[in-house]
Amino acid sequence: MPDNSITQIGLLQHGAVEAGDVFCGSLDTSLSKAGWKHLKHVFGRSKPQWDAVVTSPKTQCAEFSEWFAQKYDLPLVRDERLREIHLGAWEGCTPQQVLQSFPEQLAAWWLNPAQVIPAGGESFGDFRARVLDAWADMPRAWRGERVLVVTHAGVIRTILAHVLQIPDERMLALNIEYGSLTHLRVLRDRGGEWVSLLSHAC
Repeated sequence: MPDNSITQIGLLQHGAVEAGDVFCGSLDTSLSKAGWKHLKHVFGRSKPQWDAVVTSPKTQCAEFSEWFAQKYDLPLVRDERLREIHLGAWEGCTPQQVLQSFPEQLAAWWLNPAQVIPAGGESFGDFRARVLDAWADMPRAWRGERVLVVTHAGVIRTILAHVLQIPDERMLALNIEYGSLTHLRVLRDRGGEWVSLLSHAC
């Protein structure tokens, strides 16, 4: 019988995408052949340890989530709050292109992504608020269960920075590779809610 005081949450960064090495926060892009191959190799060969799947609605996350949930007959929930941050004028551009067009802004973003809003983009404050709203709901919605959350690097960094109290200017030091899994445990007792990082980017 599962322990209803403990919720296991796996944060899975989607696989490599067809769009390639570009900023694609708000873009829908399918997984590349390599991205599909890696995810199926890691997650598709044995009975999963998960009870449910929650996904960003973006194609690069939802494609695999739908396949995985159907393969193992798991409930699947799409959560709009788990979308990547909208990067405005940077969307679809390579880092080199952004460096040529917005050198000072990109340099400031690398130093502290929370302080920079690309033209037409989403503020980091709004992004963080919706991501942490989704995060706060997970232990209540999936109490005592093991849930796989398929999302984006920025979402995972934001959750980890919140849990580990990492300052904004150090967020990009958290390396999130395509197809990597970060595993968190949430314990709820009379004293409150306690989150532990079990493994990162495995």
